[in-house]
Amino acid sequence: MKTTVILKLLALTLILTVPVLTVQAQGISENELIIYYSFDEDSLKEGDVLDKSENGNDGVIRGDIKVVEEGKVNGCMEFPGGAANYISVRNHHYANLFPELTLAVWVKTAQRGMIASWDRSEFFRFAVGDDVGGNASTTFVAFDVCCPIKDWWGETDVADDDWHHVVATFDAEMKRIYVDGELDVEAATDTNDKMIGKVITRYGFIGIGSEAAAFDANRGPTWAFNGLMDEFLMFHRALSEDEVTHLANASGDPFTSVEPADKLSVTWGKIKSTE
Repeated sequence: MKTTVILKLLALTLILTVPVLTVQAQGISENELIIYYSFDEDSLKEGDVLDKSENGNDGVIRGDIKVVEEGKVNGCMEFPGGAANYISVRNHHYANLFPELTLAVWVKTAQRGMIASWDRSEFFRFAVGDDVGGNASTTFVAFDVCCPIKDWWGETDVADDDWHHVVATFDAEMKRIYVDGELDVEAATDTNDKMIGKVITRYGFIGIGSEAAAFDANRGPTWAFNGLMDEFLMFHRALSEDEVTHLANASGDPFTSVEPADKLSVTWGKIKSTE
């Protein structure tokens, strides 16, 4: 009798646990998703990399950038470095301040390089390494926002020619940098600096700096990304730590729900059969 009771309790525990595991395996919300470049082969069309967010923020490929098979999630984009090699983002530009941001991407590089920029001195930029302050000669994740300009970086060197998932988030309360699904650094958002940007127009680039007042216009700085890049996402909200962890562990579309591989099927009939 005692064995039967124990088995019932164990089975009940499994039933209560399985839904929790399923929730943890859900894809993240597409709420406030602005850009999603998978950098897979099927995301290329007539010289553009297609925006899978369905916002139409496709990117024009400039120079000798190509898709290769060595991606973290399927294929990825190979950037050879050099000022002529970058992606110019169509449509999505800023002309006013905004309150929240997340940038997330897989990178594999052995040197400093720009990941994405809508102009550091006007809005923001995101990079491996930087050209200012204590990060000028290092290769920590950099996240520079305006206005006023706040240059900020992490504590983990990610330019070791291995894959790293890097994320920066910003809202009115906190700004954070994550590396490989783990919090790298965080700081409170300054009291008088709870928005990003100013009233000025800026377009963006992937792989090089922006000073562009119009689509595909001025670039700078030109320390271009040299390496592999995969699964680039931009949100106008600050992702939670759980969402960042999900992105770092996703093996496919991050917005698709995935059933846990070890999900157990337990029914009350099976419990009763132990009586």
